[in-house]
Amino acid sequence: MRSLLQQSGYILDLANKIWIQPSYQDIAYNDGDAVETRIGSIIKQTLDVSALSTELRLHCGDWATLYHLSGTRANIMRPFENVLKGDVLEIGAGCGAITRYLGECGANVLALEGSARRAAIARSRTRDLENVTVVAEKFDRFQCDHQFDVITLIGVLEYANLFTTGENPPLAMLERIRALLKPDGKLIIAIENQLGLKYFSGSPEDHLGQPIVGIEGRYRKDQPQTFGRKVLARMLEQAGFAAFEFLAPFPDYKLAVSIITEEGFSNKDFDAAGFAWQNARRDPQLPTYCNFSLELAWPEVFQNELGLDLANSFLIIASPTVQQLVAKGELAYHYSVDRIPEYCKETVFTRRDGGDIHVKYRCLGTWNGNTDKANDPRIRFICPDSGEYIFGTPLSLELIRIVTKDGWSFDQVARFVWRYLSIAEAFSRPANMQVSMASPYAELPGDFFDVVPQNIIICEDGSASFIDKEWQLTFPIEVGHLLFRSLLLLMSSITRFGRPASQAVMTRYQFIDGIFAAAGLRVQEGDYARYISLEGDIQQRVSGRAAEDLLTWLKDEPLPILNLSQALTERERQITCMNEAVAERDERITCMLNSMSWRLTKPLRFVQKWLTGLKNRGDS
Repeated sequence: MRSLLQQSGYILDLANKIWIQPSYQDIAYNDGDAVETRIGSIIKQTLDVSALSTELRLHCGDWATLYHLSGTRANIMRPFENVLKGDVLEIGAGCGAITRYLGECGANVLALEGSARRAAIARSRTRDLENVTVVAEKFDRFQCDHQFDVITLIGVLEYANLFTTGENPPLAMLERIRALLKPDGKLIIAIENQLGLKYFSGSPEDHLGQPIVGIEGRYRKDQPQTFGRKVLARMLEQAGFAAFEFLAPFPDYKLAVSIITEEGFSNKDFDAAGFAWQNARRDPQLPTYCNFSLELAWPEVFQNELGLDLANSFLIIASPTVQQLVAKGELAYHYSVDRIPEYCKETVFTRRDGGDIHVKYRCLGTWNGNTDKANDPRIRFICPDSGEYIFGTPLSLELIRIVTKDGWSFDQVARFVWRYLSIAEAFSRPANMQVSMASPYAELPGDFFDVVPQNIIICEDGSASFIDKEWQLTFPIEVGHLLFRSLLLLMSSITRFGRPASQAVMTRYQFIDGIFAAAGLRVQEGDYARYISLEGDIQQRVSGRAAEDLLTWLKDEPLPILNLSQALTERERQITCMNEAVAERDERITCMLNSMSWRLTKPLRFVQKWLTGLKNRGDS
């Protein structure tokens, strides 16, 4: 690659270790001087700059650091790990989050970045990888006769209007990329869906920051632009791509947790919708209020076979040559990487030769079953090679359907709690355990730590199965703690609650305490403190991140009750009340001024009359 660059007139900037033209001028695109300087400083001072670096993840405190440093960024490329070999051209490297992963896969990576500062940061992120070369260059000015095995456009095609000339810049970009690919090469695209469901729910268009503008197609020629599936497919065909397949990352491509293939969408024995609705709350870009509950909308969308068309983002793999681009039988991928590397995991759902669906697990970090992390004194991590796929609906959806409706009551939730606890009790019977779920202080074995509603599948015949047996405590867990943990997980997965029948505003603490009371499982505040302490300790052991003050969060943070329409109505009511208060205040001030005016002007008139009298006497 370096000889290729030298032949094209690029020189190596020894200070930043990037290749650049002597007269190069940056593109007018960045996250701000202060932000990018901070990102660069963090990466420079970090010892572990790997894709799964815990050290970098601990710096993720806002959107910019999350986007540029989180290990979740690389998930969008993980399904194609076996493809990322040979010569790879990355267009739009940013600060190197994807570049790093491409290099770790062993590919010979040439990364283009239009911002020289970002290019330097990307090289800093890959400073220990000799197989990565970073060039500060605009794609439309990049001179190269070399053809690549893989080209990536991750969050780039939508900016074609800004950086590519021609009547149809996105098409022109794709045509140029087609020429840079080997005949059997592959193009990987990640881009937001113009018609993604979250944009109908009120999320602003990612690049313009305004809601609905993308859905209504109000893009200008000098602005970024996203597209729907049919338009993108037509564009790929026009650009000369003979084969392509759409996948859907959830919650979207920027921080993908789950990715569904076209075969996964069409398989009737596979619950693809579960990946969409269970990931909805994981999107940090969701607005405070949505027009509707995404958790409830996604199952209906999938039921009507619109899941792919309304996915928030697309992941596309394309080739100039007709070929199998996604392995036959692969339905979905799920990644758990917000953890220390030893606990990071990939889950792949596959169906071979029309048979049963299987679940394959793989550790992504260095854990091999014999490390200190595997023998943590408080918690055990379980990562088998494979498992059975259970088709059905997570029990957690039953509670979500209750508390997202206006007028829900604690009695309704209490009935759900006892249904859940009875299922958990049934799981204990094969081991001949005698546990009374009526007492919050009754103890269950530590392997019940993961027996939460999200991991209980209700099958079509009504039976319940326990899935994803990933964590075990090395000591017993109380029934009260198990319920507390379940409610914490459920609260964090719901975008909006309905208005409860009992009160208009409710904190998370009141929600949990009300449920415990309604279910007859009375505990003391000190018990909640014990539960929180243990949850925080486990969180720190698993993620490497210091636990937040959950007690403050529970007591002070209100439940997200309003939807967007209700929020606007409430805002209008507050504005009306404020205007009325201001008008009332102004009226009082006017009355007071009038009163003061009478008291002030009366003596002034007397003084003026007295002075006039003196003047008249002087004139005479």
